[in-house]
Amino acid sequence: MAINGLSYYNGAEAFAKKLHGKGSFVLVMGYTETAAIPGITVAGAAPELMCYTPPLDAELVHTGRIITLDNIAMTSDAIPTPGLITRAAVSLSDFREYYVDAGGKISPFVPHFRVGNGPGADIRTGKAVPNAKQIIDNARKVGKEIAAESEYLVIGETTPAGTTTALAVLRALGVDTKNVTSSSMADNPQALKDAVVKEGLQKAGINGKCDALQAIEAVGDPMMAATIGLVQGAQGVPVILAGGTQMAVVSILISKMMDINKADLALSTTRWVAEDSTSSLFGILKGAGVNIPVIVSNLSFARSKYTGLLAYERGMVKEGVGAGGIAAATILKGVPKVKIEDTVEAIYSKMVGN
Repeated sequence: MAINGLSYYNGAEAFAKKLHGKGSFVLVMGYTETAAIPGITVAGAAPELMCYTPPLDAELVHTGRIITLDNIAMTSDAIPTPGLITRAAVSLSDFREYYVDAGGKISPFVPHFRVGNGPGADIRTGKAVPNAKQIIDNARKVGKEIAAESEYLVIGETTPAGTTTALAVLRALGVDTKNVTSSSMADNPQALKDAVVKEGLQKAGINGKCDALQAIEAVGDPMMAATIGLVQGAQGVPVILAGGTQMAVVSILISKMMDINKADLALSTTRWVAEDSTSSLFGILKGAGVNIPVIVSNLSFARSKYTGLLAYERGMVKEGVGAGGIAAATILKGVPKVKIEDTVEAIYSKMVGN
């Protein structure tokens, strides 16, 4: 069902009616050395700059400008971060903002909680996040603290190469992965991802199925651990996991680590992910037997005069920085979808100097 720029699945209309008050946006920043593998992601201008993407996204969303570097986070061919959408949404509404460093190389110049200690390793080592349990425990405390001040949470993430770690975790869990995870690229580099995932699982000695914590420790990323902890700590308030196939995998991990019915949980993403022919958000959830509400933001940049934004309509980038979920929550507050799109256009125009 599509209403006012949003599409609802799996009973999401009823979930949406629970979202009252200001609400809180939580951005989880994470990094994995897997992002440095050439060709695995375009979530940064160059492989050596991928580690800057999470802090740059946080700075953009919180302040409307980039502080750590001179330029906005973008792909090598100048397609801007979906953090532009998130910035537009939060600037048009009244969300509280919280930033959580799950494990990165560079700290952002915004106030933040730190629940991890350094980036995740390349998953080809089979020892990607050995401190996953500690991250979960730390994040659980933060989630409880944020939830005590919030009517509901929208949790987004910024993690270069996160769709590769998501694929690896699905395979470690023994979930059917013919419905593959998405990609920031129009041409999903599935063969490369498959090779990287296979090597990581072999190094970890995982052949078939393992438990959720072991999967994260072996081939996951710090963002997964932190988001799980936040959700566990936030029991008692509705939570939107704002993201695409990465957050779908996080929901599967949550279902294996706690009674998911005790978490008032939904997933929200962009139509660019929902319509992606190279992946299947709904197939991933169905394959794991996780039936949670899904809200899709039907954003479009087809009217844009900028090639960087028009690239989203060609299947580039698609999602990230909680864009789909925070846009949906903003629309539910009464802000028209077109207003978010026009605000993105205006912000980008200023950033490119026009």
